[in-house]
Amino acid sequence: MVFRSGPLTPGVAFVTGGARGLGNAIAVSFAKDGARGVVIVDILSDDLLEAGRKNVETYGARCIAIKADVTKEDDVARAIEETITTFGRIDYAANFAGIVGPINLRIWTTSIETVRKVLEVNTIGVWICTSQLIKAMMKQEAVEFEPGRAPCRGSIVNCASVNSIMSAEGSGPYTASKHAVAGITKAAALEARRHGIRVNSLSPGFIATQLVQGLDLGMSPEEAEANWKAIEARQGRTAVPEDIGDAVVMLSSTRGSLVIGQNLVVDGGFTICEN
Repeated sequence: MVFRSGPLTPGVAFVTGGARGLGNAIAVSFAKDGARGVVIVDILSDDLLEAGRKNVETYGARCIAIKADVTKEDDVARAIEETITTFGRIDYAANFAGIVGPINLRIWTTSIETVRKVLEVNTIGVWICTSQLIKAMMKQEAVEFEPGRAPCRGSIVNCASVNSIMSAEGSGPYTASKHAVAGITKAAALEARRHGIRVNSLSPGFIATQLVQGLDLGMSPEEAEANWKAIEARQGRTAVPEDIGDAVVMLSSTRGSLVIGQNLVVDGGFTICEN
C-alpha cells in the first residue's frame, strides 16, 4: 500500500469543465490542498485552456490541459488515458462540464432539440465520464490513507444543482438533467463502492459565473438585477466559485471515506429558506 502524508498529497485530480468558472475554481482548490497533479478538461478555446492551466499552476501543482468533448466517449477515454500516462493514476475526479440552456421557456414551448442538447451535455456527459473514470480507477492500486481504514481507489464528484432537488418555472430541461445526475450518482455509487471507489454529487447554489451571466432571462436589466438580489438574499450571501471548489475538495477527501452516494447541497441555506 501507498501512504499519504496529507489529505490530498500526492493525489491526482481530473476536472471536466476545468478551464474557467466553477471547474477552474475546483482545480485550483485541489492544487491548494496538495494535489501533485491536476488535469483540466474542457471544450473551450486553447487560450482559455491555457489561462486555466496557468491559474492552477500558480498554486504549486503540475497542471495539464486537455481539449475534449464530454459527450463523446472517445474524447473522454483519450483524456483519461493521457492523464494516466502523465501522472500514473486518477485519485479525484470532478465532472463539472455543463450548460444551462434556455430558462425562459415553458415545457410546451421548448423544442425537443433544446431538451436533447441540455441532456446530452449535463446527463449523458456525466454518465460517460463517470463510467469511464470508474473503469480506469478499478485498474489502479488502492491507497491506504490510514492504518486500519478501508483503502481507496478513487473519488468522483458529479455536478448536480439545487435544481436536482427542486425546480423553477422555465427550467424544465435543466431541472430534468440535474435530477438525472443525482440518480446516476446514486446508482454508480452503489456499484462502485465494492471496488473502493466513492461517487457523490454536489449541488451548487447561485453563483454569478460567466455561464450564468450570459443567460437570457427574458427580463430587463433592472428586473434581472432585482431578481438576482432576491436570490442572494434567500441564499444568505453572495457565493463565489471558491466556495464550490473547497466543498468539492472536502467531499473528495479520504476523511469522508464513508460518504457514498450523497448529494451535498452547497447553497447557503437557499433550499431550506421559506422567505
